[in-house]
Amino acid sequence: MNVLIAYATTEGQTDKIARFMAAALTEEGHEVRFHNVSDLSGGLTVTDYDKVIAAGSVHSGKHQPDLELFAFANRERLNQMPGLLVSVSLAAAFPDTLDEARGYVSTFLEATHWKPAQTILIAGAVKPGNYDWFQKSALLEGDLAGHLNEDLQEMREFTDWETLKQTVTDFAGS
Repeated sequence: MNVLIAYATTEGQTDKIARFMAAALTEEGHEVRFHNVSDLSGGLTVTDYDKVIAAGSVHSGKHQPDLELFAFANRERLNQMPGLLVSVSLAAAFPDTLDEARGYVSTFLEATHWKPAQTILIAGAVKPGNYDWFQKSALLEGDLAGHLNEDLQEMREFTDWETLKQTVTDFAGS
């Protein structure tokens, strides 16, 4: 199977997730193209692939504009092929914020007119060194505040790697 992994990343966790997915699929014998949609020099043609996995993280309630643009611009072809949307957010890490994470996916799909065969919510990470004052304040005062350290000093990864691997390999193998 020839699989495209198209992703956008802000703090690097989705890049790590995309690389993990590419390694898992390659290990299973699939041909994989790994492409950051923010890099416009790649000469990407969606029609060259059998399946597509799009991955992006959520910041301030939205996925990256570059991922949204990629999905919207390629929506006709994407809707003709098996697709998986991997939505990465801190809201996906906690039962009391899962509805919020689902809402991010709905908003993305509505904006892009893409109808992937499957979506998955994957928890991201807290990377304090990457946040400005506004971002720290938003994390500490929002719905996630009760789940995070008050000082946001430590990097904390919430990603469920086993669930991600199983979902991605099942998707590519089906």
